Amino acid sequence: MTNQTFTGSDPTWANACVGENGSPNYIQYSKGYSKAANLLLNNVLNTRGKEVDLYIYPICFNMRHSIELRIKGAIQEISELGKIKNTKMHSFDLVSSHDIGNIWSYFKTNSEILDIRFKTLNDKLDATIVDMAEIDSTGQTFRYPSNNKDKKHLVNQKVINSLILKIKFNELERNLDDLIYLTDSLIDEYKLGTFTSKLSRAQIFNFVKLLPSYHEWSKISFKEIKEDLKFKYDLSNNDFSKIVNHIKNNYELSSKIGLKKNLAFLSDSDILEACDIWVTYYEPKFRELYNHTDLVSEDNSSDQIEEWIKSAELHKKGMDLLKNNLLADYVSDLQALYYLSIDQHQYSENYMIRFKNFQNEAKYKNLSDSLDHLLSKSTFLEELLKSLFFLNQIDLAERIIEIYDLETIFDFIPQARLGRFFKHFKLLGY
Repeated sequence: MTNQTFTGSDPTWANACVGENGSPNYIQYSKGYSKAANLLLNNVLNTRGKEVDLYIYPICFNMRHSIELRIKGAIQEISELGKIKNTKMHSFDLVSSHDIGNIWSYFKTNSEILDIRFKTLNDKLDATIVDMAEIDSTGQTFRYPSNNKDKKHLVNQKVINSLILKIKFNELERNLDDLIYLTDSLIDEYKLGTFTSKLSRAQIFNFVKLLPSYHEWSKISFKEIKEDLKFKYDLSNNDFSKIVNHIKNNYELSSKIGLKKNLAFLSDSDILEACDIWVTYYEPKFRELYNHTDLVSEDNSSDQIEEWIKSAELHKKGMDLLKNNLLADYVSDLQALYYLSIDQHQYSENYMIRFKNFQNEAKYKNLSDSLDHLLSKSTFLEELLKSLFFLNQIDLAERIIEIYDLETIFDFIPQARLGRFFKHFKLLGY
């Protein structure tokens, strides 16, 4: 027989999606309890404590359960991080464990083993979660008036202030949001593969600052620097070599030791030719575009129609000139450079990931159409320059700026020259 109480019906706006129809996880569940707690808290505060003695139990129960679910969700996420790092973690029974103190202790210990960057946020969260564990370790205190031995709960507490609860809980929520954000960001970072068993990607970025220019590595003084770094970071020769390989193979890191890493396929002359064709044939009015001139007119006058025809002819001429370059790698590299900037990736590794993805896609697509689509983008030159700066192709980017006199057109250029165009996550410690 169909359940007559928990069922769907009209009005449809009142139907909530559950189970496989929504696939909620620990974090999504926790947000419902969190919102319920805040609604009740706001009601108590807005009515100056009306029926606060009744509301306090569902308020605290929802708060506590939300916190438990949040930490369990965070444990699931660091388990994924452990797999990426190939770090074996002690097993933990998320389903049957409800002792919030034990749950928090497990997360705190294991997260900091995986990456020390968890410590700052863990420290911010610790006091409030410990307070919650102290007053209601297993989720029974605000659920029932007495425990299973018929001992009354909260006899030593006397009063709980709703305003303090609101302030502390909202601060805790913000920090827990940051924790999930940090965990997701670290998962993305470690998936790039730029780490060793001793150093994270961020630590390698700090490590490279202590190295001299690569051209000085043959000098005797470098041997002393190397030994000092091995001692400071507790590195073997193999550890040191792995870190150096990451530095040499990374667009952001290699430039810091004076090495220029070439693009995946395109030469400087290839890039310059593509820019010249775009400026000449695809966007003859690109300067007006960046001066915020409206190039699209509702006027279907003969002048406008002639302009469209002329643009179409120039468009075809530009494609004809590029036919000799219609190699999969050529098109894939241009696409990778453009979309690296468009998607605002924080990591240079995403450039090579995109290049390889576009290489695979090229097997099933018309190269001419792909190039045509890319070079018809009104922001092609702007996004290309941003990526060149980010990938430390500085001389080439500066040359393009000079050839087309772009100093006064693109306002991102001063930032890009200082290497600040792409901002890394604050929590990641770059």
